Amino acid sequence: MGFPRTADDVEPLLDTMNSLISEMGVIRERAATLTATATELEGRLRVTVNAQGLVVETALDDEILGEVTAARLGAAFTAATQRAAQEVAQKTHELWAPIIEKQKSLPRATDILDGLTDFGKLFGAKPEPPQTPSRSADEVYMEVEETKAADDEPHYEELSEPDPTRGRFTDRAW
Repeated sequence: MGFPRTADDVEPLLDTMNSLISEMGVIRERAATLTATATELEGRLRVTVNAQGLVVETALDDEILGEVTAARLGAAFTAATQRAAQEVAQKTHELWAPIIEKQKSLPRATDILDGLTDFGKLFGAKPEPPQTPSRSADEVYMEVEETKAADDEPHYEELSEPDPTRGRFTDRAW
């Protein structure tokens, strides 16, 4: 679709945009409810993640704790979580694909307004997050403990303080 030149050109464009906005609301609601589940250790470990890829449920076979090492269990949990997160990301992509195709048919603001910055080109593709932990010697770990408050909601309390000498700027650094 080219840039609208007359009032008659604007009406179909606005109709298309309003329709697209309505569809986006529906897709956004559907995408927010997505979950995905993956298993490891021959189905004896099951991990379910939500639309954000956050773990919402973990299920273990009762005998598994005596049969595998903590390292193997941790690796299996990580693998299942990553697979489930990839699956929910794929489902999200599939939901949004028709909207993205429709958006491609609309004129871009950078095509209409000379000199407008194309932020897609400016920032490039979104970087992929790491699939493995990146830990440095200066990384600080907090020890926390889950407690129950009067409202029966979980709360977390810090049990240890971070080392105040790490990760601070000093005059020498400047």
